[in-house]
Amino acid sequence: MKNLFYTLLLFPLFAFSQLSFDGVVKDKLTGTELEKALVTVKPRRVSGAGFYSGVYTKADGAFEVTTSFNYPLEIIITKKGCTRKVIKIKKGKTYIDVVMECEAATIEQIIVEKTLDTDADGVLDVNDKCKDVAGDKENEGCPWPDDDNDGVANKDDACPNEAGTAADKGCPSVDADGDGVADKDDACPDEAGTAATQGCPASPKAMVDFLQSVEGTILFTASNDVQESNYNSVISGISDLLKKYPNVKLKIEGYASSDGSKGYNQKLSNRRAANIKEALVQMGIDASRLSDVGFGEENPKDNNATAAGRANNRRVSFTMQ
Repeated sequence: MKNLFYTLLLFPLFAFSQLSFDGVVKDKLTGTELEKALVTVKPRRVSGAGFYSGVYTKADGAFEVTTSFNYPLEIIITKKGCTRKVIKIKKGKTYIDVVMECEAATIEQIIVEKTLDTDADGVLDVNDKCKDVAGDKENEGCPWPDDDNDGVANKDDACPNEAGTAADKGCPSVDADGDGVADKDDACPDEAGTAATQGCPASPKAMVDFLQSVEGTILFTASNDVQESNYNSVISGISDLLKKYPNVKLKIEGYASSDGSKGYNQKLSNRRAANIKEALVQMGIDASRLSDVGFGEENPKDNNATAAGRANNRRVSFTMQ
């Protein structure tokens, strides 16, 4: 509330020396600080020209009043629901504690007002500049502005006029390949894909080319289910591609030549596929991304009637699932 000024005899204020008094107004029984109590300082006898003033107490019950009149002076305190108080001011005393007798209902209402937090933001209504909207203590109970409505307040937003994410400090997420999957969530940030495939292409060309090349087939010697060491680099290359494209799943297919019985060849092809799967798992590929199956001597790649053809049929190949 604005100060209430009472002026007697209209003389310029600079013509008078001023006396100033401050203090706190409280309830006698509870010690509750009384806000909006009217405190007036005035001369007990008006003699000559001068002025005196009245003010309303602040939220903490504090006040400061001034007068240009000389002693004897008195302070009068009034508040609805409380007994009027008159205090004679002694010379030399400038700080005055005022104790008023107030009705219980008045004090209860004051206590409620002092502890009320309408918007439940942790800032009491008496200190809250936005009582009906939850805000921040550092902003006097008001929400911080967010011009782009991205949930990141302007004060924390590196791009306050462009909607973004909290993780990117209020700026739009970078999406280098323009596939709609932000780079920070994109397993293949330089190749367009989909959200369903973690930002990677469903059938990566690099993987397709590798598996369709000569290197994409592992050959075995007769009756052997463990690949020769010269194929370790092939398995390592497949492992690297699987790590680069985490959405890809592979079917590992084992085959055998027509040497031996069909039953033997079936088991041999099963072991060949299973061993390659285990080699990839040992390189860090999740087993759930790999399936293995043996086809025995079915689906020959070459002519089983020749030694060279049978050598080409003792193999493991891969297909994407």
